Amino acid sequence: MGWLRRPTPLQRRFMAMGTFVTATLIVEPRGRFSADQVLSEIESELLEFGRDAWAWGNGLLADFNRRLSAGMRVEIPASLRPLFEQAWAIHRASGGLFEPRIASLVRLWGFDDVARTRKEPPSTIEIDTLFAALQSAADFDGGTHYGPARNVGWDFGGIAKGYIVDHVLDGLRRRGYRNVSLDAGGNLAVRGQRNDRPWRIGIRDPRSSHTPRLLATLDATDEAIITHGDDQRYFEFGSKRYSHLLDPRSGWPAQGLRSLTVVHRNASVADAAGGALFVAGASGWRALAAKMKIDQVLVLTDRDELVATETLAARLRASEDGPRLRAVA
Repeated sequence: MGWLRRPTPLQRRFMAMGTFVTATLIVEPRGRFSADQVLSEIESELLEFGRDAWAWGNGLLADFNRRLSAGMRVEIPASLRPLFEQAWAIHRASGGLFEPRIASLVRLWGFDDVARTRKEPPSTIEIDTLFAALQSAADFDGGTHYGPARNVGWDFGGIAKGYIVDHVLDGLRRRGYRNVSLDAGGNLAVRGQRNDRPWRIGIRDPRSSHTPRLLATLDATDEAIITHGDDQRYFEFGSKRYSHLLDPRSGWPAQGLRSLTVVHRNASVADAAGGALFVAGASGWRALAAKMKIDQVLVLTDRDELVATETLAARLRASEDGPRLRAVA
């Protein structure tokens, strides 16, 4: 009857931060009631964080952005200062391709809310006006205040999910939960194992709609697997797809890639660095990955070419019905 005491998955799925979140704990039967309470606490924490770290709405960051955009010098909310600091550190490491001050352009393009999805790009004048404001905005100096920076706002959409995933998993470890998985809309990180085996993770082709197609699978332990794709928020105009990943060098959506996955021990780094690599595009992601010391990357180009760094390619099992996987140094 030992199987009755065998640890099994306890899972909860809920909406937070504008996406579905799936939290899974591997627990023994006698611990399921306590674990279920922990999952309730996680849900509440993510809902609160999603409100306060969202660039719009009525949370802390939204209030900060309203005053900043109006031309004020604004105090950074104390609870968000670590996020500001980490976002800016990755901004610098990426040579500016990860840009957390891009909220005004994100909203102009309608990528702040699915209810505001556009049918065509904004006018060039509108884009250039906000792009100029971003270009003239002061660097973050690590202090308790930022600004003035009129028509500029901070948006943590490219790092917040990774950041909170790390935070929650660290908290679970301190409470004794060592075999867990947390997936926040493609921002996935795991700890430990699932029933004495590594977690089996599938990486989805973003353009497979009716029947989801996997690009590859891998076994993971104590790491994050985070994918950025052009299927998450986008619109199509003139036979061209415009996705939510904006290039801070132009103010326009990045082009050249369909998806990019980063595997890293730190979900915040995987999230933000992945966005920067996506912006770098098919010709630039490898050099930037080397500069940022990101050695596990999988890329699907808009020509349906599937490419992985050698370190990650050695771990992947490519799908038989997908593009042929090619390893690069």
